[in-house]
Amino acid sequence: MRLAVISDVHSNLEAFSAVLASIQQRGVDAVISLGDNIGYGGDPEAVTMLLRRNLIVSVMGNHELALLNEDYLAGFNSMAKAALVKNRALLSHDSLEHLSCLKSAIGRFNGCFVHGIPPDSITTYLSHATDSLLERRMAGLSRKISFVGHTHLLGMVELGRRGIVRRKLKQGEEPLDPESRYIINAGSVGQPRDGDPRATFVIWDADALTVEPVFIEYDRVAAAEKIRMAGIPEVFARRLL
Repeated sequence: MRLAVISDVHSNLEAFSAVLASIQQRGVDAVISLGDNIGYGGDPEAVTMLLRRNLIVSVMGNHELALLNEDYLAGFNSMAKAALVKNRALLSHDSLEHLSCLKSAIGRFNGCFVHGIPPDSITTYLSHATDSLLERRMAGLSRKISFVGHTHLLGMVELGRRGIVRRKLKQGEEPLDPESRYIINAGSVGQPRDGDPRATFVIWDADALTVEPVFIEYDRVAAAEKIRMAGIPEVFARRLL
């Protein structure tokens, strides 16, 4: 079983289209999204339709949650809030309904998939969670591997013989210890924040026990221009370039 795990597309159609084209060439069995499919970018409707057309299962991200919960949206900073308000206006009724029905977490293919941290937090950042909290959460899961997004940073947390170990993920296959438990941060398709502007996602090979980060070039200038044309704050266009 080979699974492509994507996260944080953030209405970036150019990045998402390039990632899907790459996935189609890699012989994967399924694709799962870790949420935040919308927000920041200029193409929320096209991205949502592409998810649905490709039958990509997604969990709810905090930006989808903010579409439904005004109190939560009020806690966004002013620029993120402005971007999401613009995104909401660009979404059809059907797409809003679809996004509102996403679950906070799903278990598939012997893995746990959630936007924040397992088992089902939409809003907690992996980078903010203490080692002791993660150890309790990971030890209590029936599945040994979880995938998260939210931080826009590729990375891995391993719970093994040495306790909790955190490290970055780099290009190339990363072998997994069958005796350990893992949280894999899949990075971001639409707006990476690790200094590498390429779209990122991961391939999980459940049989070979490997994860592989994938980095994809795309037309960042076109994506940035759509942000400007939609009237979304300039900062989110500059982050792509």
